[in-house]
Amino acid sequence: MTPILSIAVNTFREAVRNRIFFSLIFFAVALLGIVLALSSASLNEEIRLMTDVGLFLCSTAAVFIAIFTGVNLVYKELERKTIYTIMSKPISRGQFICGKYLGLVQTMFVLVAVMGSVLCGVLYMVGWVPHVSMAIAIYLLFLEVTIVVSVAILFSSFSTPFLSGLMTLGVFIVGRFVDTLRQLKLGRSDADQESMEGISQLVRWIAEVAPDLSLYNVTPQIVFQRPIDNAFVYEASVVALTYVLICLGLAIFFFSRRDFT
Repeated sequence: MTPILSIAVNTFREAVRNRIFFSLIFFAVALLGIVLALSSASLNEEIRLMTDVGLFLCSTAAVFIAIFTGVNLVYKELERKTIYTIMSKPISRGQFICGKYLGLVQTMFVLVAVMGSVLCGVLYMVGWVPHVSMAIAIYLLFLEVTIVVSVAILFSSFSTPFLSGLMTLGVFIVGRFVDTLRQLKLGRSDADQESMEGISQLVRWIAEVAPDLSLYNVTPQIVFQRPIDNAFVYEASVVALTYVLICLGLAIFFFSRRDFT
């Protein structure tokens, strides 16, 4: 366990010292402030509109930062040849992957906490009353990010950063529209539908395998002040943990068979 924690701490420290990461945080927070300032121009709907736009922006910014940093974690070690130094120590490849994942999750936790705090602060200034539902929404947002990080590390364990980023982005987009893709039927006429049935089935199968990221979007409940069931939060947590474990297991499998030469 100690090697995993050591790698996690080093990964977190490296991310904190990374100017690019701080630039991304600054950009996300600044964009959040600008959009929320523009949203305040609406009549009598400031809080609802700002909450809707703010949560969407927090989620999107966090996911894209997770993809950008996640797909480069393993590649940077290979590019700088530091992987040889790490692997020469009593550290297995599985411990290396787990440590990298935990370090990035810790980094993303800080990012989500910062953006969530900024959002709550801006909302509070326009009359928003703090409620536990906002904390739940930010928690679910963080769960979504943990899934995206695990997917990014899975693809980066056997591919290049560019392809890993594209594939992770594809999984994210599919995950956001899982319900729509599950009911997809290509072709307007009956003849077209028959010829496109194979593609439709493939898309529906991909939607079944992909993580349902719509679970972690509770913006409508927050905006319209609907209660969020504790059982729903528990189910979403279990689903996130399941996908994370599967992705990490596959990442360890592929990385263990990767040739560094």
